[in-house]
Amino acid sequence: FLPLTQFDRSNHHEEVVKDIKDNWITLSQNNKFHGLFATNSISDAIMYYRLIKKEIPDLKISALFDPNIDNNGGHTYKQDGLVEILKDYNENYKQDFKLASHSQFKKDIAARLAHKAPYINIKREDQINLLIVVDQMLTGFDSKWLNTLYLDKKMQYESIIQAFSRTNRLFGPDKPFGTIRYYRWPHTMERNINDAVKLYSGDRQIDLFVDQLEHNLKSMNFIFEEISRIFKD
Repeated sequence: FLPLTQFDRSNHHEEVVKDIKDNWITLSQNNKFHGLFATNSISDAIMYYRLIKKEIPDLKISALFDPNIDNNGGHTYKQDGLVEILKDYNENYKQDFKLASHSQFKKDIAARLAHKAPYINIKREDQINLLIVVDQMLTGFDSKWLNTLYLDKKMQYESIIQAFSRTNRLFGPDKPFGTIRYYRWPHTMERNINDAVKLYSGDRQIDLFVDQLEHNLKSMNFIFEEISRIFKD
């Protein structure tokens, strides 16, 4: 029942970026893995791109959205944002993409994020830490190097399942599961997640979500008590 304007305020945007900044090293395992940040609109994607550049300058970021769609961003605002994103990308990665070659820009980002040719043995300084999107890359894109999905948009049903699946490629002991962090309408999103999982799992949610920290701590304490009792006896 909260109004949409609740999430259009600058303090909401700043808190989202602060959360990303405060938890980045832990969630990315010291920049080993990459993140995907889905925003509510193209204008939001550009706004977050500029805010993250300012607040987390060491984070290597880019943004990807359809350049042919005006998603409430305004033509001039969107074009200026695209030019800025391409310019930064070209400077960071020694490329020469332009608005006319945006499709090649998208392919380069996908290969770089997935560590696929020509970036199979990509150096850490040439990687993308966080990619900001609106709808792109949330379906079909597959990379074991992507372990965290940030959401500042409301989703439901198949959109939730498809987006969450971007993080489900396991990668040995360093990536036993993916992580989802959502910021917009959290209680509505929790309900939508439960509805989507119930629908698409046939209401059999076995081993779908990892145990939360509180449950793990209780289990660890119980096991410790058992071990202590055995040694004392």
